[in-house]
Amino acid sequence: MTYTNKLVFLVAALLLAVFAVSAVSALGTINHVEVNGVDAAGGVVNVASFAGDVLPVRVEFTADQTVDDVRVKAWISGGREYSAVTERFDVLQDSTYSRLVSVQMPSNIDPSESLELNVVVEARNGDSIETTVSIAAQRESYVVDVLDVAMDSKVKAGSSLALDIVLKNRGRHLAEDTFVRASIPALGIEAKGYFGDLSSVDTVDPDKEDAAERRLVLRIPSDAPAGVYTVEIEAYNGDSVTTTVRKVAVVGAGADTSIVSSGSSKTFAAGEKAVYSLTLVNSGDKIRVYSLVLDTPTGLTVTSDDSVLAVPAGSSRTVKLEVSAAKAGKYNFGVNVHSDGALVQSVNYMASVEGSKIAGGNATVLLTVILAIIFVVLLVVLIVLLTRKPKKSEEFGESYY
Repeated sequence: MTYTNKLVFLVAALLLAVFAVSAVSALGTINHVEVNGVDAAGGVVNVASFAGDVLPVRVEFTADQTVDDVRVKAWISGGREYSAVTERFDVLQDSTYSRLVSVQMPSNIDPSESLELNVVVEARNGDSIETTVSIAAQRESYVVDVLDVAMDSKVKAGSSLALDIVLKNRGRHLAEDTFVRASIPALGIEAKGYFGDLSSVDTVDPDKEDAAERRLVLRIPSDAPAGVYTVEIEAYNGDSVTTTVRKVAVVGAGADTSIVSSGSSKTFAAGEKAVYSLTLVNSGDKIRVYSLVLDTPTGLTVTSDDSVLAVPAGSSRTVKLEVSAAKAGKYNFGVNVHSDGALVQSVNYMASVEGSKIAGGNATVLLTVILAIIFVVLLVVLIVLLTRKPKKSEEFGESYY
């Protein structure tokens, strides 16, 4: 046996001895640890694993005594958050047990890195058996991760949704010519941005960064129905594709508009005019332009003093509507308020038209005319009487002869 072979044999024997010591206690003995289908062979085998993988770990051990409340734990060195544990169970003396746990590998590792898998069988009374397995961790060849997407959770129809997207190269090799596409399939809109080349590791060279940030903007249609939509973010290049989703609530264009009407129903006579009012309140942070579209039935005339209004932010405007009808009846009419090409709200009114104008208020006019005629006649008679001259009386005198 050569010197080199003797040295290798001694190192292997030492490792086996360490494993045997750590895998034996008063509780029992760990016989085998199988990681991802590979027998760890006493801890001297480097088990290959990829970043982000879930490792199935099977632990076989023999109990040297009867113990209550035993459990098996396994975790990756450096982070207890990457740990897994079984339920507690009782073990009987000289019985062999096998338990399976799933351990999450870290996703943020160097292109290649040596890690340790820690395995422990422990009892509530403090007894335990421990061993470790060497893990040869490495990245996948080509992986681009969507590290973060910053966006509003609510957006108004007709406005823009900004997405600040951060990509990171999680692969072993350069991610060349990487793009990102953001879309809302239900609305048929999308935007695309170029992120360039991403290095596998961050360096001092500004052209060799492993992460990049860009802003994409999605234009929400003004007629988009209100609701919750799925936003898809897809990072891709010639070697890999990664997709993540977010949710956004689209509210109507009139979400910051209030419409107040003073009296939606009025009663008036045929031939007369009734005045209705409509107040538009803009509670948003920018000026809004509204257009009014009248919906009137046959026989009813409705006019507004303004059909297009510009209302500054935090202000209001009132519109007057003059309504008239030639015939009696009940009429329903409406005003449709639009802004940015979308319907904000429809306001409905009712007009109750009764009788005719003569039968109502014009009766007073007729009576006035009649009284005026009588007055004129009496005045004429009085004038005639006053201007008439009385007849001279004949004086008869006595004559004396």
